[in-house]
Amino acid sequence: MKKPFDATPQRPLNFRQLEAFRAVMLSGSMTRAGQLMSISQPAVTRLIRDLEHELRLSLFHRHGSQLVPSDEGQQLHREVERHFSGAERIREAARAIRESNAGYLHVGAMPNLAVSCLPQAVGLFRQAYPEVVVSVHPDNSLALVEMIAHGQLDLAFGVLPADRHDIDHDPCPVTHAVCVMPASHRLASRKQVTVADLDGEDFISLGLRSVLRMQINAALLASGARPRVRLEIVHSPTVISYVRQGVGISVVDLFAARGPGCEELVVKPFVPRISLNFSVLYRDNGGRSASALAFSRILFDIAAEIARTQGA
Repeated sequence: MKKPFDATPQRPLNFRQLEAFRAVMLSGSMTRAGQLMSISQPAVTRLIRDLEHELRLSLFHRHGSQLVPSDEGQQLHREVERHFSGAERIREAARAIRESNAGYLHVGAMPNLAVSCLPQAVGLFRQAYPEVVVSVHPDNSLALVEMIAHGQLDLAFGVLPADRHDIDHDPCPVTHAVCVMPASHRLASRKQVTVADLDGEDFISLGLRSVLRMQINAALLASGARPRVRLEIVHSPTVISYVRQGVGISVVDLFAARGPGCEELVVKPFVPRISLNFSVLYRDNGGRSASALAFSRILFDIAAEIARTQGA
């Protein structure tokens, strides 16, 4: 028999109860949860009991001194984490707004730009805006796009997905992928490195989420070349350290090949040409502030000079 429909108006859930439940799930005990929340263990127990009563769910089982989440508790935890993630985004957005008003500029950048162009850009920016504090957040492009969309950054430098038409942006100069290797490598004397040259070579590959990796894989498939992948790296700037150690050669974007440690390596044009198309992304509702535009112009000029040098 189905339970009769309960038409009683539902009260809003008590946030402190959810906080206690989350603390217990993260810490594994009522006592440690109390320490995290700066309250007593009995207070945590009471909050959990009230939440179970409110939701009509049994969230935990006791096995001796051990507290084990029930199936219902584990399912609820996933929903609670989504709730807290949303609340944290609001907190971060408020912090960004507060600090921007206080003379902060929150800049996001792909890791390759963060280690190559950004330090120079920050140095030049501070000459014009010495009172503005620049907060730099390196991350992958997908994460940067989401942070821009939620107002957590003033501007960011990343690859904008083709299906995102809701982000204010300006395209930056196009650069092309290069092959990096130690000076002693057999390909170091070539004017350029082709995809066929990679056949049989020890190779460092980029992570699965890398757009550049997908383009390299397509070129390898078309040519039939099969390098020996020795290492997989998420971010291209990290590749440089392993190339210097002789783990393998790699194909990276031009900015990664301009970062720290690259002066010890040989950098060669890669054929077929693989383009890196990134943009300056702006926060909605006043994202194009005077300081944001000034910073974007500085980094744009640096990127344009690097692109011009590559084409020379």
